Amino acid sequence: MRREISEEEFLNFAHSYLSEAFPNPQRIGCPCDWDLIEMAERSKEAKHAAVSEHLTYCSPCFNRYTEILCELKRQLRNAGS
Repeated sequence: MRREISEEEFLNFAHSYLSEAFPNPQRIGCPCDWDLIEMAERSKEAKHAAVSEHLTYCSPCFNRYTEILCELKRQLRNAGS
């Protein structure tokens, strides 16, 4: 019998998997930091499709993108204080 997993469990698994499973030590095809920042700020724009796809097979970029998102959230919280 399968146990249903919660959305939070799934997202935690996905984050853990993407942050470690694709090391890319030569950083092949990696976008520059500015592209990651721009995507974090405007993620719904179609022009970010290639960067978004890259994050699914490059753990260093996925981790950097996650850092950028956390920093943006922190800035928004501080601006609202």
